[in-house]
Amino acid sequence: MQSPLPQVKLKAHNFAYSDPCNLSSRTQCEFFMYRDTMILVPIGRHRFHFLFNFEDKHVVFERHDRETLSVQAKTLFNSRMIFESDAELEWLLENVHSTMISIKINDDPYEINSNYVLSDSQRFVLVLHGFDETESWTTWTKMIQPLSQRYSYSVIFVDLPGFGRSSGRDSNQTSWKRNGPEIIIAILSSFHIESPVNILATCGGSATIVRTINRYPAWFRDRNLIFTNSVIGDFGESKVGDFEKNLTQFNIHIIVHWFPDEDHTHHCVAYKRWNKLRQSGFRHVQLIDFDPVKQTSQLVYPEVRVLNIGRCSFKHKAIVYQLSEEYIQQIINTLSAGNDS
Repeated sequence: MQSPLPQVKLKAHNFAYSDPCNLSSRTQCEFFMYRDTMILVPIGRHRFHFLFNFEDKHVVFERHDRETLSVQAKTLFNSRMIFESDAELEWLLENVHSTMISIKINDDPYEINSNYVLSDSQRFVLVLHGFDETESWTTWTKMIQPLSQRYSYSVIFVDLPGFGRSSGRDSNQTSWKRNGPEIIIAILSSFHIESPVNILATCGGSATIVRTINRYPAWFRDRNLIFTNSVIGDFGESKVGDFEKNLTQFNIHIIVHWFPDEDHTHHCVAYKRWNKLRQSGFRHVQLIDFDPVKQTSQLVYPEVRVLNIGRCSFKHKAIVYQLSEEYIQQIINTLSAGNDS
């Protein structure tokens, strides 16, 4: 059973916004979608309304920063099997912060567990895990220091609903998929971001971003987004082709890294669409196939025991991708190219 959510308090600026670069989107407004046109209408002082395809959505949030790094994060970072360098360990313990973001969308409450690093720049990367029961915010943690310390990115890692320490009955995404885009922009809005963001996402996390692009593309304007093994059954489009139109209109570039295995074959719906776009020369999607025999870009460290970090049979197990230095640099170069565009 989903854990109860504390009453979300409405304070100044605690409303989600649809465009980080548009100040008018930061006031409480109501959006109507009519024939692919967004109509903005100011409303009352206390809520931020979204109305898409005549489905009224009230999106509010409250971010609760912890005074200290969570016990789970401390335990993970102290794993010498993964973080061998004293310098990396000390940097992580000093710079990573833990928070819980309470979100309410209409009557649906969520608590999103997050760990983050803020830099002086407004360059943000949101990192999302996949939907396997082993996945959580921990999977991409070897990217924290390279992105933030070396290249001055602010980095946000989250557990999506039903994963890690976030609320939700289990990892069945059908219970929250309809609100996925609003959950994403509430997370981003809670950090008061003033520019579009980059994305690094695996599988189901990629699918959530695809659906977010179809509702709130301005959040990713002129940015490069990296997806790995992005299996997507529902693109969240009103009609086929809307997704590509948004990529073109907002100059969003998606780079798909494909590591084929039994769960991510070349026969899945998403791969076929990515491949069709590649073959057509569509410049806003780049599909990169990795050889499953030769690739060493994305391996996994042995499981780390961390109490209460996950769900189900992985409640006390943390999974971390073992990334080669070459692959880390490839990711950073790709993200940085988008910020320079």
